Amino acid sequence: MKGEVRMSVGVRMSNGVRMSGSLTAAMRARLEASGAVPRVHDLYEGAGTEFYERLVGPDRAEIREVLALARRTEGPILDLAAGSGRVTIPLVRSGNRVTAIDLSDDMLSHLRRALPEHPSVECIVADMRDFSLAHRYGLVIIGATSITVLDRAGRSLLYANVRRHLADGGVFALTVAGGAAAAELAVSRELEIRVPGPDGDEPYLFSQQMEEDGAARLVNWARSSDLADGGEVTVLTSRLRVLSAEVLARELTGAGFAEPDVEPVRTHRGDDILLLTTTWAGAHSGGEDHASD
Repeated sequence: MKGEVRMSVGVRMSNGVRMSGSLTAAMRARLEASGAVPRVHDLYEGAGTEFYERLVGPDRAEIREVLALARRTEGPILDLAAGSGRVTIPLVRSGNRVTAIDLSDDMLSHLRRALPEHPSVECIVADMRDFSLAHRYGLVIIGATSITVLDRAGRSLLYANVRRHLADGGVFALTVAGGAAAAELAVSRELEIRVPGPDGDEPYLFSQQMEEDGAARLVNWARSSDLADGGEVTVLTSRLRVLSAEVLARELTGAGFAEPDVEPVRTHRGDDILLLTTTWAGAHSGGEDHASD
């Protein structure tokens, strides 16, 4: 279940989630059966960020691997879709200078509170597909499988932007689901998950609906106790792509990067997250890759 929870909310950047049509069929059925009225929110904005922090704040997956990459890096580090700083904070506390970019200022506000006016971190509200900075970076990171928020066109823009900001010999690192976690992301499902809260764990209904012939998934979260007769229910929502390491490797080489190394991130389930690391190869390898999402 760890991989499922992580992938459900691993995205650190809002990408135009549509409020209309953003409820799964299963969530709609639950709401209609109870007579509850939905109030739909983007998971990565406003009140959704508080839930996000409760759910993934203690997650240490990727941190060892990212810190190991940082130890081999010269110069500043760029953390894309940095969100509340789950990766940025340990990097800064380990002595690195980090630029943290996220589209959601609400997400970055958690990072600013954790490291108030810290001289080694700069927070920038920007879209990871379209930004321009004065520096080049020895390490560019997209953690927590955040690349799944982007469609194929968005990923192409991202790769070009990373290339522009990567220092000579610099490393581009990103993560994607693997193993059992990847299998869990390929099916519609509904289950109840206990989420840490200020007064103890609270049960939340998690609903995942596959779309676009399995190429994307719509995710909803709602507190189970709110699904009561006639009540108003906050439903947190996100729409993510379903990607594999193989697809991302083809896209990266097609965009001019070297064939990435793929290694499992150490978690209690072994291979539920895969880390891809690559460098700029210096020339495009046969033009744009048009692999399917």
